[in-house]
Amino acid sequence: MAIRDLSLKALREQIQAGTREVTFQTDDGSLTQMVYIPRFTVPAGIWENGVFPPTDLNLGGFFIDKYQCSHKAATSTSRGVGSGVTVPEGSTEHVAVSLPGRVPWTNIDWANAKRACANRKINGVSCHLVTAREWATMAFLIRLLGHDIRGNNSSGRDYRDPNQWAYFGVPDPVQSGRVLTGTGPVSWSHNGTALGVFDLAGNVREWVDFQMEGGIYTHIRTARVAEPLAAGASSVDVENVSEIEGWDAQAHTIVIDPDNAAETYPVVSITPLGGGRFDVRFAGSVSKSGGFPVGTVVRLEKRYCMIPGGSAAYLAEAIDDQVLTFTVRDRVDAPGSSGFAPGDTLQIHNEQVVVASVNGNQITVVARGANGSPAMSHPAGRPVAKLSPQAANNNPAVTGDYGADQSGMILSLRTEPDLAPLAWPKEVGTSAGEWMDRFWWRNYGARAALRGGHWGHGSYARAGFALYLSHPPSYAYANVGFRAALTL
Repeated sequence: MAIRDLSLKALREQIQAGTREVTFQTDDGSLTQMVYIPRFTVPAGIWENGVFPPTDLNLGGFFIDKYQCSHKAATSTSRGVGSGVTVPEGSTEHVAVSLPGRVPWTNIDWANAKRACANRKINGVSCHLVTAREWATMAFLIRLLGHDIRGNNSSGRDYRDPNQWAYFGVPDPVQSGRVLTGTGPVSWSHNGTALGVFDLAGNVREWVDFQMEGGIYTHIRTARVAEPLAAGASSVDVENVSEIEGWDAQAHTIVIDPDNAAETYPVVSITPLGGGRFDVRFAGSVSKSGGFPVGTVVRLEKRYCMIPGGSAAYLAEAIDDQVLTFTVRDRVDAPGSSGFAPGDTLQIHNEQVVVASVNGNQITVVARGANGSPAMSHPAGRPVAKLSPQAANNNPAVTGDYGADQSGMILSLRTEPDLAPLAWPKEVGTSAGEWMDRFWWRNYGARAALRGGHWGHGSYARAGFALYLSHPPSYAYANVGFRAALTL
């Protein structure tokens, strides 16, 4: 039956019937609770007055932790592990589990959270840090089910609920304001039942497997060489393309044999050949003597500017702190932006500049070190990002990893095929919109994504869509945790 032929009530019943809680024994002997999210389809145009999603979104088909992760040694009074611990790959000591009534595993950075998830093996299969798509799947599912989710966004309860005992989770003795995993009312689960996934809105923010740098996200598809690729060739036939459903057959860069030779070329064109094959033509020619055999892995990379209404590029050459005219390359624009223009404020690491004029890829700025920021020298390849015109320019004079930032309430979501399944903000504003939550970001440096909100975010984290691209991957704090997922 086509999704358009199902009533919303029938669709909800179908999803709920396929949702099930499972307790797994991990290969190291621990127990962990996960929830299977069945495959489902979000009908095209169900939200944003018929605009989002632009086509049906096919989501689900994975297990996700029922609770925010705790260390296998955690209890109701102890995290079971120190702050900032280094998690060795393959460790059977530092394994993340999902159980109720535990102190959540916080004070852990992005890379160590990834390893803690991978160290949990179920029948030999490693779990993984929740991906951006998996998190968005849960947020979309909450809306699709019609559940008005609650969570710990106000020091133990949801700010919308009465300040009464029944609406609080069990206090976490390690951190004031936080609660033990899964101890809130059932309204804190994704489907409003005891069989749901808890704490997607509040308690602690959660790392997801997503990074951007300088406002640029690189979406990666993998494929395999379909025919022998000779030295000197400037095109390759590929097959077994990942995420092929809905792909627009576009990429900016191809990387051949990324784990070994790693030959990288700009993509000129991609032509579908039928049968899941594509002809990829690139600028340059294969340099490896003997070429590459059938089955060699290739990576197809497409860049996106993730700044609402912004643009981003890279410096084409190094510049000192006096240069007023410089050249950029490989610009990408977010919806609503047509590139750099006079009057735009640009972020180059900790420095801001204001555009005076633009001539093709050549930019002339009014002065160096605008808005109280320091004038700096910059290497070739450093990102140059146009600040969002939709949000204020906060703290422009502050340096280091936690300098200039922007934020706004999410008003609409991106519709590109790669980004629609990620619940990525397209427009932000000062007042809450349909998506209810807030987006925080910085336009420079490497930033790893956090979603979901913490115990102090109140009306900024109500629906599971709250998004933070404001912290480096090395960030670790008491309000940051994570959870794992599993695909069999």
